[in-house]
Amino acid sequence: MVGASVLLLSLCSSCAPPPSPQMPAAPMAPAVFILAGQSNMVGRGITADLSDTLRRVPSRVTFILSGEEREFGDQPTFGPEVGFAHSLAEAWPGREIILIKHAVGGTSLLAWAPAWDSAQAERTRNAAAGPLYDALLGQFREARLPNEFQVLGILWMQGERDANFPEVADDYEGNLRTLIRAFRRDLAAPEVPFFMGQINPPSTGWPAAARVRAAQETSAEEIPRTLLIRTEDLSKRDDEPVHYDGSGLLQLGSRFSDAVVRYYARDW
Repeated sequence: MVGASVLLLSLCSSCAPPPSPQMPAAPMAPAVFILAGQSNMVGRGITADLSDTLRRVPSRVTFILSGEEREFGDQPTFGPEVGFAHSLAEAWPGREIILIKHAVGGTSLLAWAPAWDSAQAERTRNAAAGPLYDALLGQFREARLPNEFQVLGILWMQGERDANFPEVADDYEGNLRTLIRAFRRDLAAPEVPFFMGQINPPSTGWPAAARVRAAQETSAEEIPRTLLIRTEDLSKRDDEPVHYDGSGLLQLGSRFSDAVVRYYARDW
């Protein structure tokens, strides 16, 4: 496993974002990011393979997972939050960053619907998951956030479940538009950017993958401040054709960070 640790550290270093933009002189409110989705946001990376540095949440970063403040090393597996946090902390060294993550594997947009309906969720066999959007919103509201903060991004990695059901995949774009609109309304952040990782499962077992991918591309083109993160070249686990491995998840997180830095560089 030592070799794997070295590899993951090396890959994370190679995916570091470009030099940090000029930071403004005035103090800035803490930056809050919401991380949500299904299994590739939950993450199947093996935490024990990470270096000691990567297992720790960076200085000036707070990580809240399913309502509780955590260290990355507290969990046996990790998702894109590790690469995202370390890359963004390096790019924004003077900024306090708060990550609020709630993700549930195997869940469709029907399970994440703001106007959740159990019968609709059961179309993708997700009724038992409950209203996930409400759960995430509750965690955001209950988090011990400072009096002043800025919600600067929503990181979304989801869609494989919808790709299992062609009749549901046909509605993916509309359901996604509804979700983005709800986030911006309920977080009181009407212009917050939505950073979306594009799914890339094989067609075998995911018959509507192409439809979901196309819907994600169209959404990025047509919905203001919606940005698509490419994932086709990220490495996956040997035993699972849909889940990224540790290296792939570190790179995914770094790509989310790169997109955030580029988006806000225009104002700095």
